[in-house]
Amino acid sequence: MGLFKWTFKLIRKIILLVIGIGLPIFIYFGFIADKPVFDPEFDVEIGRQSVSAISQDTISYPILPRDEHPEVYAYINKMVKEITTSPEIQYEALFKYDSIQIIHQDDVLNAFCTPGGYIYVYTGLMQYLDRADDLAGVLGHEIAHAELRHSAVRLQKEFGREKILDFLLVQGVGLSALIKASILKEMLSLDYSRDQEAAADEYSVRYLKDTDYACNGAAGFFEKLVAADEDVNIPEFLSDHPDSKSRILDINKTAEAYQCNVVSGSQEEWVYLKSLLPEPKKSNAESNRMDTKSKPSNDEST
Repeated sequence: MGLFKWTFKLIRKIILLVIGIGLPIFIYFGFIADKPVFDPEFDVEIGRQSVSAISQDTISYPILPRDEHPEVYAYINKMVKEITTSPEIQYEALFKYDSIQIIHQDDVLNAFCTPGGYIYVYTGLMQYLDRADDLAGVLGHEIAHAELRHSAVRLQKEFGREKILDFLLVQGVGLSALIKASILKEMLSLDYSRDQEAAADEYSVRYLKDTDYACNGAAGFFEKLVAADEDVNIPEFLSDHPDSKSRILDINKTAEAYQCNVVSGSQEEWVYLKSLLPEPKKSNAESNRMDTKSKPSNDEST
């Protein structure tokens, strides 16, 4: 009987110890932490798994063949390189910003950057934009999500609510074991907060101020939506942010504060580049332009 009581007390102490340690961490990760607690290498691994999953889903993500469109890929690579050489960029050497993929879907206005810097651009967005500066602005925004590690923060909040106690109880099992089980599915359904979207807008300006692109290029996308009265159907990857007109004002205010160039140069090369893309399909593209259901929502996009 004495052994039973001793064992019971020991088990109770262990449970209380786990709760005492785990509950504060659970609360911190799930509701308080606004900076990632994991190393940036974690982001690269998550991105790598995302790329693997995307490559296997050729229906949702039909990739434009690189060998058939070398000039298009070279152009986007050059644009990304100009953005990521900004002194504001922290992870150029670690993140995979040169692993650019173009998704051949003409009815999707989107681009996204996975954790770890794997960039995807839809042909629909490229066809839609009138200026290279606007695409540079959107890509700057997506790169900012990766650089500021917004996905890592969102994931640790998500897993803090659901997984952290399990993680504490399975001692010696690394985070990657939990990732393999469910993190990819979770990542593809995460949304950025308004604060994260606003920060990505600001950093887009900060990245572009060191390039030849208009530093407020991201505003051009919204200006076109507003001019066409399409901002009421704003894409899902922008839906957590204030309305388009407010966003335009915020981006332009940031550009004014940094006193950077807001004038676009010649768009002749951009027009030529778009002519190299496959001819857009005319089916229901116009009525479905704002369909973003095939996009990972965190992500890796504006």
